[in-house]
Amino acid sequence: MKHRKTFRIDKLFGLATLVCLLVITLMVYNDFFKDTVSEGNVIGKETESETRTSGYLNDNKNVESKGASSKAVVCLDPSKGGKDTGVSSSGRKEKDINLEMALDIKSKLESDGIEVVMTRTSDRDVTDEERVKICNSSKVYICVSLRMNSYNADTSVSGAESYIHTTKPVEAAELSRIILKSMEKSTGIKNRGVKTGTVGDAKDNYYINAHSKCTSTVIDMGFITNVSDLKKVTTDKTKTAQAIADGIKDYLKQAGLY
Repeated sequence: MKHRKTFRIDKLFGLATLVCLLVITLMVYNDFFKDTVSEGNVIGKETESETRTSGYLNDNKNVESKGASSKAVVCLDPSKGGKDTGVSSSGRKEKDINLEMALDIKSKLESDGIEVVMTRTSDRDVTDEERVKICNSSKVYICVSLRMNSYNADTSVSGAESYIHTTKPVEAAELSRIILKSMEKSTGIKNRGVKTGTVGDAKDNYYINAHSKCTSTVIDMGFITNVSDLKKVTTDKTKTAQAIADGIKDYLKQAGLY
């Protein structure tokens, strides 16, 4: 009798052990495999979401995808044109120098995602009034007008300077200083500083600055009558264009638009 009773206890103990093993196995399965599948589903959703976001950014053609704000619109104004050739020296006309420089700057800014509007892209007459109209209707943030300087054919005078109106807009002085500083640092062209005045003093100097709604400046890129200055806007124009473009970008960075 004792032997049969012990046998029954062993059987029950073995059955209980088997049940415990099954329970432990089920718990391990639920804890490991089920959680792994759930985690995989979550990761899958995140990846899918990230893919859509990445695809949206890559497909987005506006300038923000390249690092510049959509508000970072710049107007380049190559002054003169058409019948108004400006000053000529060493076979180069000012209107051609202004346009070539503006197109080079435009290319450099656009490669960095900055939208550029130009008052002229070919050799044609554009009045001061037309320039202001193009600038104001394009909702640009800044306007940079380009031209050459002359000083009664005095070849000894050199350097770049800017012209702005005295009170409108006040940021124009800072824009001018940044561009001139960039030109001096990169090309070695003398920085003659910022010139201020009224429209009545010299219409050609201040008109676009006084009437444009955005921050604007007129940059005299050097004296066309000076051999060194002329070289910097002709044979070395790429370096000068980069310096002006860098100055524009530095100003936009201060405004948080680049």
